[in-house]
Amino acid sequence: MWRIGRPSGTEVLRWRCQGLSRDVCCKLHIRALEATLRSDGICGGVKRHHFSFPFKTTSSYRNTWRELRTSMCYSISGFNYRFFCTNEPVTYPIEIHKQKLALWFSHLPQEERQFGGYFSPETMHVEPLILERHPDEDRGLSPFKGKERESPRPSLTVEQLFDASNNVNKARGLNVLLYGAVGTGKSTVVRKLVLDWCAGSIFSQFKLVLPFSCEDLAHLSKPTSLRDLVGRKYMHLRKTPYLSGDNEKAKDVLFIFNGIEKMKLDFRIGSTELCSDPNEALPSGAVVVNLLRKYLLPEASILITTRLSAVDNVPRKYIRRYVQICGFNDPDRQRAYFTSRLLQQNEDKPDKAAEMLIEMLYLNLQRESQLATACFLPSYCWLTCATLHLLHFTDTKAPVRTLTGTYTSFMRLNFGGEVITLDGNNVSSQEQQNSLMLYVVRTVGKLAFDGITNKRTTFSDEELEQWVGGKTKTDEELQQLAVFRTDVLDFFLVPHDDHGANPESGGRRYVFAVPAMQEYLAALYVVLGENKSVLEKLTREVSEALGQASEDITSLLSILSKIIPFRIFAIFNLLKLFPKLFERLNSHGKGRIANTMAAEMFRSEDSFNEDVLDQVEQSLLGVHGPQPQQETYTRAFELYPIFMGGLLHYGNRRLLDQLGCNIKSHTVSQITRALRKHLIKESKKNQPPEELMDLLVLLYEFQNPRLTAEILQSIKTINLSTVRMTPHKCFVLSTVLGCTRSRFHLDELNLSSCHITPELMQMLWPAFHHTSNLNLQFNSLGPESCILLRDLLLEPNCTIKSLQLCDNNLSDTGISHLLEGLSGNQSLQQLHLMHTGLGDQSAQMLAERLGQHGMLKELNVAYNNIGDSAALTLVDACREHPSIHTVHLYLNHLTDVGKQSLYVHGDPRVKEGRRVKVLASVTEGSNISEDWHPILSVIGKNSLSWDRERVREQLLVFLKDLEWGRKQHPSFWKKMHFRRVESGVRQTLSLLEKGSHTGTGNSTK
Repeated sequence: MWRIGRPSGTEVLRWRCQGLSRDVCCKLHIRALEATLRSDGICGGVKRHHFSFPFKTTSSYRNTWRELRTSMCYSISGFNYRFFCTNEPVTYPIEIHKQKLALWFSHLPQEERQFGGYFSPETMHVEPLILERHPDEDRGLSPFKGKERESPRPSLTVEQLFDASNNVNKARGLNVLLYGAVGTGKSTVVRKLVLDWCAGSIFSQFKLVLPFSCEDLAHLSKPTSLRDLVGRKYMHLRKTPYLSGDNEKAKDVLFIFNGIEKMKLDFRIGSTELCSDPNEALPSGAVVVNLLRKYLLPEASILITTRLSAVDNVPRKYIRRYVQICGFNDPDRQRAYFTSRLLQQNEDKPDKAAEMLIEMLYLNLQRESQLATACFLPSYCWLTCATLHLLHFTDTKAPVRTLTGTYTSFMRLNFGGEVITLDGNNVSSQEQQNSLMLYVVRTVGKLAFDGITNKRTTFSDEELEQWVGGKTKTDEELQQLAVFRTDVLDFFLVPHDDHGANPESGGRRYVFAVPAMQEYLAALYVVLGENKSVLEKLTREVSEALGQASEDITSLLSILSKIIPFRIFAIFNLLKLFPKLFERLNSHGKGRIANTMAAEMFRSEDSFNEDVLDQVEQSLLGVHGPQPQQETYTRAFELYPIFMGGLLHYGNRRLLDQLGCNIKSHTVSQITRALRKHLIKESKKNQPPEELMDLLVLLYEFQNPRLTAEILQSIKTINLSTVRMTPHKCFVLSTVLGCTRSRFHLDELNLSSCHITPELMQMLWPAFHHTSNLNLQFNSLGPESCILLRDLLLEPNCTIKSLQLCDNNLSDTGISHLLEGLSGNQSLQQLHLMHTGLGDQSAQMLAERLGQHGMLKELNVAYNNIGDSAALTLVDACREHPSIHTVHLYLNHLTDVGKQSLYVHGDPRVKEGRRVKVLASVTEGSNISEDWHPILSVIGKNSLSWDRERVREQLLVFLKDLEWGRKQHPSFWKKMHFRRVESGVRQTLSLLEKGSHTGTGNSTK
């Protein structure tokens, strides 16, 4: 492959003309060309189609002939298939330039690639609102002011930025300044502009577009000319004639300088000399200044992007148009953005779950909620999509992603490599530069931490001045604060909607644009150690000073002690103890961080809240249904400790280190060591399902397999009953249990009433290998789920002893799949198939397959559609089985004769035989069944979710049987026992009828 941008074909010519120099070869080809041009026919055709020699001046002739020579060299070397074309040296590098630009600007950052490659700049771009502003007009320092008023001016498209009608002086190109707040999408617009130009869809008037990063230009130390500056970045454009300054060719050139605030531009004549020669070497800032002055290549057009605080860094006389990016000012633009991203999950057909998700999100935006205010900035739209993608579209094949990692990536996208400087100057001294992200943590993070400490989410102007403004500052610090307030503060804090606010608060109040952002910044503030006490800060400074001077003092005292034999010098050895004292205090501070995490994680008042992932989802999608009548002014900050744990993960620490926030490994080790004790202690307690889910999320965010395995060793049962499982929660559970050894097994994994679907079963497959009792009742499993369970039972190392599938619509097809796993299984002892849609066919299959599995002890097929004949066949098979001792058959379609026959068939055939306990009713003939209480207990728990009419009929049958049995016994105590059972049945019947009147529960057949 050739080297792009080098002079034409030297190597090829050398191969063809061995022993001849490049100049000799070119002379030979030129002579051949002259002879060809003198001949008839060819010369006329060439002149007609390609050449028009202007014989007016010698210089123009020489320029044209120079292009002809260059074209000839290109042609003979093999780079070009058209021999006599003067525009080839221009167009061919331009095509290479477009290809390289398209390849580079189509490159997605790591933050985008984590979504699995669904997105591309073409499919997910939504044009933000772009308005032309007057220089004296209010620029809207807050990016959210645009929601409060509608602009009378029409919005502009990117192609209209360089409309010829706005250029009064045709001899000069347009200078357009594009500005906007942080997160409004300036860089995204520039990227889309370049890609569209490469595709030929916009800016056809420009034959060459040259984008530059001002951050890169600011780091250039050596003076360089404009042509060398372009050639250094775009090697294939070193010889381009568009930058020569001849014949007004620069009018076809568009320069793009992205992030002009990162350069130190001085427009004073005494500081930046005038220059009109594109070949003269100047500092990079001087080159940009002369381009803006229209002293260097005045015909060229320039697009500048900058932040709000740096708009006045370029004098007004050098800017023709001021254009502001105003973000997504209406829900329709926001919905278009969400649709372009969330509907890309399935390329074959639209994803119904994604469509429903977008609809719920759009409804929340229409309520003028806090989210709608935040999504005015496209950056927060990205964060919303990234969070929803994590919660609902987690894929086992995709890279491991965490909620903390999503927020850290969000910070890196918006503040990566940013430093806070004065007036846009690039301060050369590293000591005078402050990481912008670290400045955010020390100001806004401190405010967020104070809010969490005092359980507040809204802040007044006085509190902002206290925590963000701070004490009296120097002039330089005040300038930094002014830049920070203009560019960054409004990115995090938005005005609070007064509707429904606490009337006692008074005054204007502010909230974080996204509620979880307050917890993230507070967690980062704590983990970075910024909340040290005065004693800790003083001790650290003294320790550092003594640590530097201790060696010199020790050497001096050792010399003096030999000359002057005074033992008093030994007292100075105590200075060595001070650094050790600081280490003890520092370790105590890290232990306090671990105590804070444990205390916030297991607060008793938050025990009955929804799990933390559901809280995050509700903050994005809103609460659909009846709204609470009274608004609560205190909220739980359960994400706060989880973010603290996630920030200790190496991947997040590496990203934060790029932002200037360094979390040392020694600090992580100290916090982890102290946290381990608290988590083991709390995990041994019987935690509610939601709190247990939060603990699993914390371990997942921590991404520390060793710590996770140690914590799970103290957990015997994971009860997540009634927790609404999502793809991400299933992935969290499987990943956390996957950190343990293969021989680790829970006593029970309870996933009942968790809305588990067959798709989620696939994600839970690894977790099923670490339990003995698997409870999957009251879910949405179907026949296809039984295929997965069959494969699980056929695993050689299967340890499932109890499998509960009650209240799932498995049907006869699903049972046939499930029974295929009995033949090769050696662990299953209890199989619960109550209310699973079994019929006589399934009962017959069960009777046939039971003999293939010799370990089963209990079979529950209650509340199905089994008749007398199939039930008798099943009981006979159980009686022949070597280990089954109990069969549940109540609430089936059994007659009184059938029930009596079941009890007879359950008795052993001979005295030495084994009796099978058959639970078909609360009575056994004229006697009360020994298991009447468990039967009524099961019916009572599920009566509101089952078919009420069918349950009511069965309860009335129970009362009839009890009344008949009571009459058969003359004993008073027997009668009292019957009346006690009757009372239990009537209570269950009363509860059922009460639920029918109130309309609670969902009856299923």
